[in-house]
Amino acid sequence: MIGFRTVRNKLLLVVLATNAAALSITAVLMVMYDLHTFRETLQNDLNAQADVLGLAAGPALEFDDPQAAKEYLGLLRAKPNINSAAIYTSKGALFATFSATPEAHVEFPKIPEGDGYQIRGSEVVLSKRIISNNEILGTVYFSAAYEPNRRLRDYIGILGLVLAGSLVVTVLTFMRIQNTVTGPILNVTAVARRVMEERDFSLRARKTTHDEVGVLVDAFNSMLSEIDNRTATLEESNRELQREIAERERAVDARNRSELRSRTLVSAITQVVWVADRRGHFIQESHSWEKYTGQRFEQYRDAGWRQGFDEDGRKELELAWARAMNEPETFELELRLWHAESDRHRFVRLRAVPVLEQDGSVAEWIGAVQDIEDRRVLEQSLRTLNAELEQRVADRTSQLQQANKELESFSYSVSHDLRAPLRAIGGFCALLTQDHEQQLDAEARRKLGVIKSEAARMGMLIDDLLAFSRLGRKALQTTALDMRELAAKAYSQLSRDQADRKVEFRLGSLPTALGDRSLFEQVWVNLLSNAVKFSSKKEAATIEVGAISEEREHVYFVRDNGAGFDPRYSGNLFGVFQRLHGNDEFPGTGVGLALVHRIVTRHGGRVWADSKLGEGATFHFTVPKEESGGTV
Repeated sequence: MIGFRTVRNKLLLVVLATNAAALSITAVLMVMYDLHTFRETLQNDLNAQADVLGLAAGPALEFDDPQAAKEYLGLLRAKPNINSAAIYTSKGALFATFSATPEAHVEFPKIPEGDGYQIRGSEVVLSKRIISNNEILGTVYFSAAYEPNRRLRDYIGILGLVLAGSLVVTVLTFMRIQNTVTGPILNVTAVARRVMEERDFSLRARKTTHDEVGVLVDAFNSMLSEIDNRTATLEESNRELQREIAERERAVDARNRSELRSRTLVSAITQVVWVADRRGHFIQESHSWEKYTGQRFEQYRDAGWRQGFDEDGRKELELAWARAMNEPETFELELRLWHAESDRHRFVRLRAVPVLEQDGSVAEWIGAVQDIEDRRVLEQSLRTLNAELEQRVADRTSQLQQANKELESFSYSVSHDLRAPLRAIGGFCALLTQDHEQQLDAEARRKLGVIKSEAARMGMLIDDLLAFSRLGRKALQTTALDMRELAAKAYSQLSRDQADRKVEFRLGSLPTALGDRSLFEQVWVNLLSNAVKFSSKKEAATIEVGAISEEREHVYFVRDNGAGFDPRYSGNLFGVFQRLHGNDEFPGTGVGLALVHRIVTRHGGRVWADSKLGEGATFHFTVPKEESGGTV
């Protein structure tokens, strides 16, 4: 500790410590900045490559050309940091892929994630949608190498060498310039000692530097300049006083302009504005009052202005004014005032506001008169119209209630009256087969079987029609729905009758939706039963259920590899009794998809289908993320 008592050694220690600390902090910040810049550069580079690839692959997606998309992906071999890449369609299907090492197996996401950038260990994953003319064509997926540790090791080694070299240079430099640093301090010390001993304040310390020592010299010399400082302070006070005077003059000028603006505003507004003394007497002319009432100043001065109101209005005004004299407060009245232009009294709204002194007494009254005659006539017309509309709504509601009752009676009649003959037909067919089986040849037994199956189909058709008609009258019970659970439950019920079939069922992640549980159970049963039915002739059937979440809605889909249909007739799928396959090929009533369409649209969603003959079909439906508020 003895060696650091001198200024030279203390300064050397401070310089070395400061230099080491500054270089260390700078090194840390540079490393942090480089890592941050490296990450941003990598992200920007991937975003730029995704944008370029999206522009290039957009036509390939539009024209369904996977080979062209794969060729564009192959250009990524020029980027050694890209491990793998893929392009998805707008419906989430894998369209084209790329791998930097073709011999390695790369797993791509089944459904693309939303736009975003994620770091997963030693790789960076980027997903970005391909958008053209405000239409989502698909999604670009990148997986790139991320190796920040190697850059960190290199930086630490370089910065260690820089730190050691900098400390050596600092020591050598300080040894050469120590006299320049300590000399001014010794000079100030000598002058201070002479001033204290000789009491000679005319002495001045010589300023040789502009650092902290120079500041010390300036402070020392300023003690001898006290008179100059006091003079400067007095001059500054004088200038401050002049500024205050100028501000006061500007305030007076602004007040005068404000008063002029207020008078101009009163003249410009369409309402009648007036000023009265504390007793309610007009004490100055009001051009707007004269124009409205036709009175001259001699007629409406003092309390004469009240004569412009009709007799009932004057009485009400006198009572209100008497109350205001005792308890000064703002009041409003609707009275009838003489209108010179129309030569009759018109309804007006009079408003009076007291201007109070500091002691709470009234100094004057300021008021306004607004003509409300036309508005009162309009309000009365609106009240009459509203009453008529309410009566019409009540009548229409009564008619609709009666029609619903008649529809319910008709539905019950259909359910009861049509089922009885069908049961009789089925029963008699069974009796014929049982009692006269020996007398019936094969053709007769076949025809009886056709009659029984068609009677059963007619019963199913009646049930579907009744369900379709009741759907429009059912009130929705909206709750949060686990759509994955509903889909799994529906397929579990259907698979019990398909134990002898080989079906691969793929159930992806499905977001929660808002809707009626029983109705969406019906949606999943109908869509999955369609997929099971139309893929029944495939040796290895595949049924896939998935979803994509968009900004305002969830898009769910059911995909199969079954018979498919001609896409030209996709618009007929969701109508009642609309079938694209014969009953002998795939049995059904043609009501199931109509029920799906009606349930989804009542929840504010949409339904559509994509397919090709012999290549399976995909049925999509959407559910809004927020409750639609409509009748479901």
